[in-house]
Amino acid sequence: MTKIPARTIDFFDRQVTQLMIEKYGFNDMEAIRSFLKSETYKMLIDPELEIYKLSPRIVFGMWESERVTGNPRNSQYLRSDEDE
Repeated sequence: MTKIPARTIDFFDRQVTQLMIEKYGFNDMEAIRSFLKSETYKMLIDPELEIYKLSPRIVFGMWESERVTGNPRNSQYLRSDEDE
């Protein structure tokens, strides 16, 4: 099983939490706690899903979707609309 490098995870931690701070006014600890406890983070660190190959902005969008709907899979970046 492939393991995601710690350097990659650290990159996402920093980028996504910075977006959270900028948009929602979280402090550093609130942002990192919220991210680390999220389903989005669990998906990010699962090498089989390959979420780490996406942009940090997409991962942030997943986190936002999770925050609003309760499920990061509702993100516009992951769902496929049947009407298209």
